[in-house]
Formats: sequence, structure tokens, C-alpha cells
Amino acid sequence: MAGSVFFALRIVVSVVGGFDSGSADELDGTEGAFKLLSLNSITSFMAMFGWVGLACVYQFKLSLLISVGIAVIFGFLAMYVTTLLFRLAAKLKSGGATFNIKESIGQNGEIYIRIPPAGVGRIRLSINEVKYEFDAVSENGDAIDSFEKAAVTRVIDSHTLAVRPIVKKER
Repeated sequence: MAGSVFFALRIVVSVVGGFDSGSADELDGTEGAFKLLSLNSITSFMAMFGWVGLACVYQFKLSLLISVGIAVIFGFLAMYVTTLLFRLAAKLKSGGATFNIKESIGQNGEIYIRIPPAGVGRIRLSINEVKYEFDAVSENGDAIDSFEKAAVTRVIDSHTLAVRPIVKKER
């Protein structure tokens, strides 16, 4: 029962915010072995141990020693499954999550919001099959209309790119 209360408190605090459950360590994948002793796996052990132990004593009328033994087995099984699930979740990590704005240099995109002379507009880019939008300024200070193609020439700051229009070749 205490394990379930602890589990419920962790869920509430995680939803409200301001609590690091330790799952980032489990997801980083830098260690080859499973991290069996994480906050998540200990919580699952406590919850499963408590409920299985209560079920063995009160529902199945087993002795206290046998109930504790079965509860420990199921608790460790819950720890293992929890760790395995976090391990599998780590494989779902997308390359888009590790994007560096410098990767946009040399990329072609489309002006999403017109760039006025010496002003700021927006550009839409597709990098590594992930779509991004950034503030954009014209490299030479000229206006660039919406829906025109443009190439990124440099990074100005963490959310602004300098671009130049891509000149269409006449046939």
C-alpha cells in the first residue's frame, strides 16, 4: 500500500512539474547494463511487493513467510520490466531531438513570412526529415517575398538565420 501511495505521489508531482524522476539517466543509453536501481524501478518494486504480498496473505491465505517470498519475486520482476520498458523507450529517440541550428547553414527553404527590407520574417526548413521554422533576415538587407525559395547563409543567434534568395535560372 505504501508503494502505491509513493507511486501516486510521484505521478502527481511529475504532472504538476518540478520533479526529475531520474528517467533521463535511464534513457541516456551510455551504460551497457540495465539500471535496475533507479527511482522508477524501486517504485515499481514497492508497489508490486505490497499488492502481491497483501493478495497472498488475505486472498490466498498463505503464510507470512511464503507471502513475502512471492512478493519479493514479483517485486523484482516489476523492477526488471520497468527497466526494460525504459530501455525500449530510449530506442524511440529521434534524430530531430538533437538538432543543432548550425546544421541549417547551406540548407534551402521557403520564406514563410515575408522578410521586409532590413527586417525579420520567417523561413521554413526541412532538415533530416524534420520541419523547422526560424526567424530570418535577408543577408543583403533586401526584401524577400513569402513563398520564395531561400538559402541559409549563416546563423545570427539561437533562433535567427541570415538567408539569401535563390535566383531562378531563366531558360
